[in-house]
Amino acid sequence: MRRCIISLAVFGFLFTTTVIWACSVPVFRYALERWPADKYSAVVFHRGDLTPEQQKLVSHFDQEGTVGQKSANVELKLIDLDAEPAREDLELWKAQESDTLPLLVMRTPLPAPVPVGFWSGELSEENIARLIDSPLRQNIAKQLVNGQTAVWVFLESGDAEKDKAARELLAQELKRMEKTLKLPEIEQADIEQGLVSVAPDSLKMKFSIVTCSRDDSAEQYLTQMLLSTENDLKDFDSEPMALPVFGRGRVLYALIGKGINPGTIEQACRDLTGPCTCQVKDQNPGTDLLMSVPWEKLVTPATQDEKELPPLTGLTSFSNSEAAKNDPASMAPLADQKTNPDNATAEKQTAKEAGQSVEVAESVSTQPSEAATIPAEDSGSRSLKFKPDYTLITLAASVIVIILAGSYLLLVRKQ
Repeated sequence: MRRCIISLAVFGFLFTTTVIWACSVPVFRYALERWPADKYSAVVFHRGDLTPEQQKLVSHFDQEGTVGQKSANVELKLIDLDAEPAREDLELWKAQESDTLPLLVMRTPLPAPVPVGFWSGELSEENIARLIDSPLRQNIAKQLVNGQTAVWVFLESGDAEKDKAARELLAQELKRMEKTLKLPEIEQADIEQGLVSVAPDSLKMKFSIVTCSRDDSAEQYLTQMLLSTENDLKDFDSEPMALPVFGRGRVLYALIGKGINPGTIEQACRDLTGPCTCQVKDQNPGTDLLMSVPWEKLVTPATQDEKELPPLTGLTSFSNSEAAKNDPASMAPLADQKTNPDNATAEKQTAKEAGQSVEVAESVSTQPSEAATIPAEDSGSRSLKFKPDYTLITLAASVIVIILAGSYLLLVRKQ
């Protein structure tokens, strides 16, 4: 009898937790609305007091500074090497093998795939600006906000023939996935619970590809960031990679070289478009990119007009520097969100004039398509709040009552 009671209790626990933590909303949409981007760590090593000029640079990471104003998912950590730093901080400093001070070290969100950091260098306005933002990242964000299921970043190897074959295969398979895969039917209970803010029939199966050259100076930091989403990607510098980005800039995983094949592409697409089996972000695969995007304002209901990403104003002093003159597109405002058949041509022309080698993102579909719009509330943009599902609470309570009642009856019979 005791075993029977225990079995009922375990069943009831597993049943209720499974119901609570699973939902019918597609993973890519749930991630966009519900998973805040994890924060990168900007570690600044120095000795003694910072000079006024250095303090000004550090202030860019304040809430009122450039990082806060641009909504970049990064936080600052100051380490004074003369003040007996913690052992792990000292090890991080030694791992850089640099005499530069102050030294800025960038680390991916914990648990960091690359614990020693993916980049280190001089603490300067130029480095801060390029680390937190870039034209390609803004392009990716624009497409995700406009309803793209996922944006695949194709990182070239440098071998033209190998890159061409892999990219054509990727484009071909993504077209096939758009035609063959079906989005799950969203249950009414999940809609009432507020787990999705748009009409289910407005969700589309739509993939696109953006190409990034490893030699592109404007995307140098993004390239290093992509290679740090897993701990061994830098070992494959001679192979092309395809990395699907979804949600709020989350990289699922990388397909490498011959791993870019119909089977792996389909599996990744299924992982992104299937129902969200676990709402807990940390229990899902992927690593977030460092991006300057006010996601909370862009993915919540606001107006019937399409959302528009704010312009890349950048750092005032940096925008006037020689580096900005050489690379004006890195601080240029985003194009209007409304889909226009001429947009791709205009973006490519802009990139060409700016001297960049990054290929502007283009849809895998051969026909122009309308960007998904995000409906609005009369009260304007606001953060989504979790609404308790009283149906689930009632169901869980019922299971507990049944278990207790069964236990009572068994005890009575035994007596």
